[in-house]
Amino acid sequence: MLYLASQFVWFLAAAFALGFVMGWIGRDGSRLRLGGAAVGWFAALWAAGAGLTWLQFLNGTAAVWVESALLFTAVYVAGCILGALLAPAPRAGLAEHTGAAATLPPVPGEAEIPGRRPAGLVAAKQAGPDDLKLIKGIGRQNEDRLQALGIWHFEQIAAWTPENVEWVGSYLAFPGRIEREDWVGQAKTLAAGGETDFAKRARAGLVETSRDEDEPAKA
Repeated sequence: MLYLASQFVWFLAAAFALGFVMGWIGRDGSRLRLGGAAVGWFAALWAAGAGLTWLQFLNGTAAVWVESALLFTAVYVAGCILGALLAPAPRAGLAEHTGAAATLPPVPGEAEIPGRRPAGLVAAKQAGPDDLKLIKGIGRQNEDRLQALGIWHFEQIAAWTPENVEWVGSYLAFPGRIEREDWVGQAKTLAAGGETDFAKRARAGLVETSRDEDEPAKA
């Protein structure tokens, strides 16, 4: 096998690099997933192949092919593990829903909602929650429902992926509306300290659905 490694050194380097990239981008949040039945079966097959070659049950071309497959697989997996270990953890305070089940319980029928539930915060940051009602399309009721999901800040909505948008739209029972009203784009502007025309009117108290219940209307 050492002879094969010396002959395929550049191909092995490419396999390691590919594994590193896949491990880096495939890490599950702050966790490194190495378990599961599929991984167990794969490890068993690899061990069986290694045993066959070690005990010289395979000879000639068959042995070369099996040893090459074992070598490339081992190098690729090593790259995956290293990439996953070195991948940065999520920003402090943000956690995927699956990693905070004790404090962010599933909503009714969550398993049937298409898309992916966005990351949520257990509570708003120390400075307090953002006024999500400054986003066109989010009124008092929707703000309450978003906060129940752990969505307190513009930057969270600004970071939503298309899958997150699909999930939230379905959860709030108006699929497609988030895209039409561009919640993500509005949130990016507000998170960066900018202002939208709607936000200006809402701050001035000119949008009834964006006012707090105890806030009087303005002329």
